[in-house]
Amino acid sequence: GAGEVDGLSPAPLHPRAPAARVYAARFVRAGRVRAVGNRPSDIVIEPAAIRAAVERELFTGRAMFIDHATRSSGSPEQASLRNLAGVTVEATWNEAEQAAEGAIRLYDNEAGRAIGSLLQQFLADAAAGRPVPDVGLSLVFWPTWKDEGGRMKDEGNRSSLILHPSSLKVITSIRHIESIDFVFEPAAGGRITKDEGGRMKDELQPSTFNLQPSTLQGDNMSEQTHSLSLVAAPEGDLPPEETRSFPKNLVSWATQALLATSGLPEPTRLRLAGSHFQSPAELQQAIEAARREVAALNQGQVIQLGGTPPRQPHITTGLTGFEQLHLAAEALLMGRRPPHNVRPLTGIRELYHLLSGDYEMTGVFQPERVQFANVNSSTMAALTANALNKVVTNLFQTYPQWWLPIATEVDFTSLQNARWTTLGGVGELPTVAEGASYTELTWDDQVEQDAFVKKGGYLGITLEAIDKDDTTRLQAAPRALAQAAWLTLAKAVSNIFTANSGVGPTLDTDSTALFHANHNNLGTTALSWSAWSATRTAMRKQTEVHSGERLGWLTAPKYLLVPPDLEATAIQVLASDQQPGTSNNDVNPFAEGAAREALIESARRRVIVVDLWTDTNNWAAVADPLLYPSIGLGYRYGRTPEVFSVASPTAGLMFTNDTMPIKVRYFFVTGPTDYRGLYKHNVA
Repeated sequence: GAGEVDGLSPAPLHPRAPAARVYAARFVRAGRVRAVGNRPSDIVIEPAAIRAAVERELFTGRAMFIDHATRSSGSPEQASLRNLAGVTVEATWNEAEQAAEGAIRLYDNEAGRAIGSLLQQFLADAAAGRPVPDVGLSLVFWPTWKDEGGRMKDEGNRSSLILHPSSLKVITSIRHIESIDFVFEPAAGGRITKDEGGRMKDELQPSTFNLQPSTLQGDNMSEQTHSLSLVAAPEGDLPPEETRSFPKNLVSWATQALLATSGLPEPTRLRLAGSHFQSPAELQQAIEAARREVAALNQGQVIQLGGTPPRQPHITTGLTGFEQLHLAAEALLMGRRPPHNVRPLTGIRELYHLLSGDYEMTGVFQPERVQFANVNSSTMAALTANALNKVVTNLFQTYPQWWLPIATEVDFTSLQNARWTTLGGVGELPTVAEGASYTELTWDDQVEQDAFVKKGGYLGITLEAIDKDDTTRLQAAPRALAQAAWLTLAKAVSNIFTANSGVGPTLDTDSTALFHANHNNLGTTALSWSAWSATRTAMRKQTEVHSGERLGWLTAPKYLLVPPDLEATAIQVLASDQQPGTSNNDVNPFAEGAAREALIESARRRVIVVDLWTDTNNWAAVADPLLYPSIGLGYRYGRTPEVFSVASPTAGLMFTNDTMPIKVRYFFVTGPTDYRGLYKHNVA
């Protein structure tokens, strides 16, 4: 069957673009076809023949070539893949049109782009009212037909008798369709069409243009000037059923395409490419068998720690050997046994041997001896760093982070200077009368800036320590790293209160020390109940930025910071039933809690002992940061220190010093955000 162009919907064309170009199509229509010279032919296709072929999916997945392949004698030959332009999809039977319809998808190759370009030019010509050539589709198929006497015949060769019939021939069935090709002056109603019923998928986006050669009008096939391009079967019998959907001219191409996406190793692909397969299903079965074979071979190259599935089916953890090794390494660093069904490591030397293959302790990675997949020269250092990271993080979080109750934590997205902003200036909200307009509020802000600091260093694990199996030294590393990071951050926050002889850093907003008489937050009184009462009063009298309105409860002190020498005094100030240090029995208004235990517990939560303070008399008060932030604490790349591996067997310390360095890094920034929520007493 064949057809001219009726309507089409191309996607934008680019010479190298892989975008799909899909068009609705009518592959063939029942009735009388036309012959060469625009004359009605004596060939008739019965509707039942086409409908049955659609139901057997003979129109789906057919190759589409540019022109039928013919020899000089006029008989067809095997088509060339160079002319393969597309494939047919979604074939259905249209009862109203008595036709097989569907869609075609053009390939992103030279032939497909050529056809796509032609169809776009036809579309442009039709829109401009210019004539359009008679280009359409034509079947290469095996028919069964009957003559005028009703005698049935299977067409067994690709002869020209259908092209030049001498008597009526009625095609009663289609036994096989080899291809549906693009040809000039097609015959049996196959067209590139638009779909008025909306059956096509959304991405097809059919065009509303209707390209119709001016000489082709009407629906009666006998009245149309179609040229006959129905082509009969090749010489010989019909090919076996299992090979009809896998034509010989596509075997090599399809085999290479399937093998290229199979994920098999190159030697296996080359072996399969040299074999002959009768169908896609047979090739797919061979690919699956090869995958199982490769998996079985690789399985034997993975080391077992205890029992590693799938070779030990009674193990149900599902962990690979390397995953179990990782758990064993973490347990080794923490000085405990690994999880159930994971064999523990005897020491760091065994870990080194398993991941490096360097039994001679040369410091050189021996990949042929390592039985884990995806292990390279840096795996040992990376695994050790990952395990250290987890242990360091857990240990760091167990240390008393005394600064957290008084600080406002922020995770920053860059290492730009941290900007601590305090808003103010609004004061009291003005009254809005009924029906009156709102007035614009005036507001101000002040900004303090602090730069990030980068803290870090590295620990060196020497080859000698590994050879001596000095596991206890490695086990001590996480605690040392966590402790160093904790101490570093603790000192940074502590220094806000002790820098510059106890008056703190200089603020950006007024070039004045954090604790200063101008800020009404600096005193010299020793800690006592009366001193705490006076400090509380002074802090509640602080005023808002630029507005002068008292902040009151927002800046009232919640936390009392003292050196270890004043811990007992601080708890007495906040927890005693009566006023400590007096001879009367007045109730202590600063105590919180009904029972003795509750009083002491509340006081302990509010008293923060700063062990880094060496002056035994100085103390400070801090407001609740949820009500009035006073100290900012920012992080970059996480709130805990990071551990990295930086080992290379051909460079650096591993090469020059036989030392595997493990680096620790910590980015943070801290500083005062505003003075109003802070008060310091520097006692002589």
